[in-house]
Amino acid sequence: MAEADCSPYRAKRDDRALVVSGLKRTVSTASRNALYAAAGRLAFGVVTGLLKSGLRTGVHKVFLREVLSADPLKWAFLSAGLSCFRLLKHIASKLCSHLSIPEKFSYVVAGFISVLPVMVMERGTRVELCLHVLVRALQVVGTSCVLPLFPKVFRDFEHYDIVVMCLSASQILYGFVFAPYTMPPSYLNFLSKTSMLDERVVRSYAGLTRHQISPELVELCVERGRRLPHDPSEHLSVCCSYAHEGLTCNQFCFMLFCKNMVQVGLPLYLPLKVATIVVQYKKLIRKPLQSLCRAARSVFFSTLFLALYSVCSTRYACLAAQRNIRGGLLFAIASSLAGISTLIEPKGRRADLAFYCLIYAIRSFVLTQCQFGRLPYPRQSSIFMLYLFSVVLLIFQYDYDPDKLDHRSRYVISRIAGGEILTPTEQYE
Repeated sequence: MAEADCSPYRAKRDDRALVVSGLKRTVSTASRNALYAAAGRLAFGVVTGLLKSGLRTGVHKVFLREVLSADPLKWAFLSAGLSCFRLLKHIASKLCSHLSIPEKFSYVVAGFISVLPVMVMERGTRVELCLHVLVRALQVVGTSCVLPLFPKVFRDFEHYDIVVMCLSASQILYGFVFAPYTMPPSYLNFLSKTSMLDERVVRSYAGLTRHQISPELVELCVERGRRLPHDPSEHLSVCCSYAHEGLTCNQFCFMLFCKNMVQVGLPLYLPLKVATIVVQYKKLIRKPLQSLCRAARSVFFSTLFLALYSVCSTRYACLAAQRNIRGGLLFAIASSLAGISTLIEPKGRRADLAFYCLIYAIRSFVLTQCQFGRLPYPRQSSIFMLYLFSVVLLIFQYDYDPDKLDHRSRYVISRIAGGEILTPTEQYE
């Protein structure tokens, strides 16, 4: 009888001890993640500042400017908030049990509180964070809810990353030519640099395709002493003369392909691969020749992919200009073929590229449809709710079926959640 009377008090004492230990673990995890996030944002800001201004500004000035800015604190606050998810969920699950609410609702409550620090971020940063989390959540929904509804032949298909890349390439390249306002300035500059084309030529092609004479076309004709088209419906082949006078379309595209590999691909991928080798120096010491050969092969295939990806749309633009084919829809359909070049990359790299490109494709697609009046412009409250449910879905999937998540999402959630997975049954044992 005495043991029965003491059991409620023992349960309360054990639960209190669990909360205290969880609080200590949460403080430790939140402090660690906040420090890492602040240091990472500080390093990113310093590197970005040096790339923009060069070494003439001085490393100490750029470093001091980043330290005095609020960005490292914002990222530390965001990371610390997400690190509190486990403790908040435990408390919310207790409240749900007392109120006879399904325990899974505690994920939403804990998620709402833990993602609130995202409101201190700038609007553009909030949108980017939402898109980064959203594409991972869409992958979970697709593999867990959508694919099981299809026949076995669709479930066994292993190249959905290529399908995503083709769809993303279609929207991204369409946005680059016909809707540049839908792209972030930094990504638009990257696409412009990768295409290795004069941006005025791209804007002129987009205008003539829509039977318009753009200001860039006027500027280009005045600078080069060319005749300005009297009629915006003039044959599109005039665009080829602006882009590569004296060269055939095939010669021009082959020249762009070679220049892209040397001037864009190598400077982009070679430093990244060197940094990876330095970090994984143990593999280099143990197997030097194999590591160097693997690194060289990786750099070559990555530069080859980027060159093929960028030249594909240029070659179609030349073909359309020679055949006087107008219309953005046909350009988007033809540009989707650029995604097939992802087959050059290894399987793991394909998934990363698909996630990365899908982020900008979704952004461009939504803003394009908003411009056409088919969708309302997204509000910040809608972006916050989308970010909230995406985070909740990813953590819920991590707890119940982590194999459906990609390896990067599993790693990030394991760091944010404090490592150990606490299932609902284990919490009450």
